[in-house]
Amino acid sequence: MTRISSKTRRHSESGIALLVVLFTLLLITAIGAGMIMLTNTETLTSANFRDEQTALFAAKAGMEEIRDRLRPGATNSLNASLPAALLGQANAVLYVLNPNGGETDTPWVTNGTAYPDDEICTEVTNIGSACAGSPPVPAGTPWYTTTTASTAYAANPVLTWKWTRITLKTNKTSSGTTSASTVDGVTTDNNERVCWTGSTEIATTQTTCALAGSGYQPVYVMTTLAVTPSGSRRMIQSEATANTLNLVLPGALTVDGPSLAAATICASGSTCNASGAYITGNSPASCASGGDVPAIATADATSDSNITTGVTPNKANIVGTGGSPSVGNASSALSNLNTVAEVEALVSQMTSLAGSNTCTTSCGSLNLGTSASPTITVVNNAGGSAFQLNSGTTGYGILVVTGTLDYVNVNSYQGVILMLGQAQFIESSSKDTTFTGALFMAQDRDASTGALLAGPGLGTGPVFNYHHGNASSTDPSIQYNACVVSQVEAAAVSNYKVVAVREMMF
Repeated sequence: MTRISSKTRRHSESGIALLVVLFTLLLITAIGAGMIMLTNTETLTSANFRDEQTALFAAKAGMEEIRDRLRPGATNSLNASLPAALLGQANAVLYVLNPNGGETDTPWVTNGTAYPDDEICTEVTNIGSACAGSPPVPAGTPWYTTTTASTAYAANPVLTWKWTRITLKTNKTSSGTTSASTVDGVTTDNNERVCWTGSTEIATTQTTCALAGSGYQPVYVMTTLAVTPSGSRRMIQSEATANTLNLVLPGALTVDGPSLAAATICASGSTCNASGAYITGNSPASCASGGDVPAIATADATSDSNITTGVTPNKANIVGTGGSPSVGNASSALSNLNTVAEVEALVSQMTSLAGSNTCTTSCGSLNLGTSASPTITVVNNAGGSAFQLNSGTTGYGILVVTGTLDYVNVNSYQGVILMLGQAQFIESSSKDTTFTGALFMAQDRDASTGALLAGPGLGTGPVFNYHHGNASSTDPSIQYNACVVSQVEAAAVSNYKVVAVREMMF
């Protein structure tokens, strides 16, 4: 038997440690390389995600700029340039281009432009009017108009949206090539105009939404493309429509509420009656587009009878449509404003539209507006002291008061006054003072405390107490004016709301 010495055994094991060290280094190197690759991958993934998000929010920024500029009173408003024709007709498309990123694009040219609008022909095909030509373009000559983004909205750094296309919505606009999406479930009315009723969209064959229904508004589709410098692309399509006021004005003075007593009008009794409060629902001849209305409109037959009897001593001073005195039952017109909840919703809507032009106690800095720039003003003084419009005051717009309004020797206020909440309208001076437009009153709060009524119906305590020192037929206290009312209501559409948003895949 050969015996292996310990020395020989040790020599046979020499180099094992080196191999172990090399293998360990290789393993560590592989792990390190893997970690580096993983880190780089995660960095690139994060960068790509961030770039995609940049494109997404840039597209949203473009959409929001355009939505804000739809307002008539917005900086660089687009309202007067909005398309009136449907897709496939002339001037049916408005492109808003964004050169703030240093590039100029021509999205209407689908071949040879960096950022073409390759989505529009899908939508036009859906409404039965295919794109034609080379490059393919929709029908209509010219089929598009253009304008530019506003520097008033430019961010720093400039967001990289390229263009926004504005069109009127037609049925199936959002369907792509599938023609699956309709607003009414009818699949044969592709080329019908879509209108917003105040709560939902409907398709109509009428040439305007106004003809389709009272207060119906057109729905505009805004399609925005954003592309980042590294090439990430996102396209968002949204639908926007004008906020409409939940408001009807069927008389020069409208007193809303069940079974109102005669004391609602000229509540101080003989003082008011002796002076002769003039109220006329006849719109001036200078307002050619306006029609006449009752001097006083009520919400039910009992109120109509009570107030007609109560103002009999002054019936010659209450003039308008519907006899003498001119008092009319407008219950059907007031059907959407006959509960506490509905009136409070109107207060909330007007407060939202007024924005910062609201007050509770210190109201000296309010902007009451001008004929060139009507405003919405809200005074939330329910349960507090009277808000006074004093001598020298002028204003033009919509004034909302939730408590008591003292109309003292006002030089001129034109528009709409909404007396809501406690609904107490007084004039504590006998000076001749004329209000032009329309006055609306509805009580949904306690006349003393300002606390919200239990409801659901409105209160019976609105008060109209208007003194007039030297009344005459040429100087009415309340003068209805259809043109003024129309102008301030149009100006009240101070924002457009988004009713649908989707991301386009291309």
